Amino acid sequence: MLTIQVCVGSSCFLRGSKNVIAEIQKLMDEFQLDDRVLLKGSFCHEKCTDGVTVMVGERLFTGVRPKDVEALFEKEILPAMEGDPECL
Repeated sequence: MLTIQVCVGSSCFLRGSKNVIAEIQKLMDEFQLDDRVLLKGSFCHEKCTDGVTVMVGERLFTGVRPKDVEALFEKEILPAMEGDPECL
């Protein structure tokens, strides 16, 4: 199972982490991935000045905005799932 963590600390929350989570959930629903991806909130990744942080597996992405989620999903999340036999 692939774990996606979105920071919900105060700085990221004020920068729109709630909307980033909503976009990720929308794409998970669209691709029917709820049983293959664990989406959860997390706290500080110590990149507060870089914008909303999202961790996909062990990879950290900073400055993620709702409009960036689709590209992140296509470039990082879907390929990560294909490369992990537990996600198939």
